[in-house]
Amino acid sequence: MHIKHLWWKIAAMKDPHHAIATIDSAIKPYCYPFVQKLNKGIFAIEMNNPKMGFFAKLTWCLFILYYCQRRELIPYIELTSPNYLNPERGRDWFKYYFINSIMLDQGYDASYRPRHITRIRSISDLKLPGWCYHDLPIEHAANLFKSAIGIRPEITSTVDAYARDHFSDRKILGIHFRGTDKTVEAPRVTWDYCERTIRNYLEDHSNIAALFVASDEARFIEHISAKFQEMEVLSHEDHYRSEGGRAIHSLDSGGDNYLKGKDALVNSLLLSKCSAVIRSSSFLSAWSSVFNAALPIILLNKPRTNALWFPEVEIMKKSLDHYLPQDI
Repeated sequence: MHIKHLWWKIAAMKDPHHAIATIDSAIKPYCYPFVQKLNKGIFAIEMNNPKMGFFAKLTWCLFILYYCQRRELIPYIELTSPNYLNPERGRDWFKYYFINSIMLDQGYDASYRPRHITRIRSISDLKLPGWCYHDLPIEHAANLFKSAIGIRPEITSTVDAYARDHFSDRKILGIHFRGTDKTVEAPRVTWDYCERTIRNYLEDHSNIAALFVASDEARFIEHISAKFQEMEVLSHEDHYRSEGGRAIHSLDSGGDNYLKGKDALVNSLLLSKCSAVIRSSSFLSAWSSVFNAALPIILLNKPRTNALWFPEVEIMKKSLDHYLPQDI
C-alpha cells in the first residue's frame, strides 16, 4: 500500500485500536526480513488469532516451513491464541503438541527462544511469495512436516494405543463430518448423503471391518451408529463435542483448552491410519492427508469458490467422487 493512501486510510479511522492494527499490518512485511537477519538465519514467527482453529493455524505453519525450506532458513513458530491456551502449560501451545525437530537438529536447546519474533494475526501479514500457497503438493507437504516437526510422544502414544486396541490390522473406513459453523466455507452435507456414500463404498469393499467416526457434532456419531448396526462403529472418546451450532475452537473448555487441541489432533491422526476416509470439507480431516499422503479420500462437499485453500484444493484433485450419490 502506498504510504500516502495508508495515511489517509488511518486518518479516517475513528477506532484508535483499529488504526494501530492497520499500521502494524502495513509495516510488518517490510520489517520482518530485517528481524530474521538479527536472528542469524532463524525465521521466528508468533501467531495469535483466536478466530482460527487448530488445523487452520497448522496450515499456516506449513507455509512458513515451506518458505524456510526454499530460503534455507530455520523456522521457529509460536502459537499463542487463547482458544487452545492452558496457562499451566505455558504461553506457547505449539509446544503442547509438537517438537521443532529442525531447531533440535541444528543444535538448539528445546527451551531456546529467539530474541526477535514477528507477531502476526494472519499469514497474509507476512506477504509470503505466492508459491508458498500454490506450489505445495500434498506429498511434499507431508514429507516437509514429517521432517521438520515431531509430534509429542504423549500424543502418539494415545493414537497408537487406540489403533492397537480398536483397529488391530483390520480394514477401517474413516468418516469425518464437520458440522457447526462449517457452512460458511462449504455447503452443509446432509446425514443421509453421507450415509449413502458410506454404503456405496462398502458395496465395493466387503473387507471393511468397522467404521471410525469423528465429528464435532455428538448427534452425528449417534446417527451413524444407529444406521450401521450391522457393523462395529468406533469413535474416540473426545473431551468436547458441540451440542449446538458453535464451533469447538470457539467454545470455552473450562480452563483446559489443551484438551480441545488434543482431541482434534488425535482424531486427525486416527483418520490417517484408516484404509480410506469419507469426509466433509474441514481442515481437521484434510490434515489426515498431510499425515498420510497416500490415504484414499472421498470428499462429500467441495469448498466454495472463495474458500479454495490448501490443503483442500490439492486433495480435491484426487477425491474418489464416483462413490458419491448421483441422484442429488
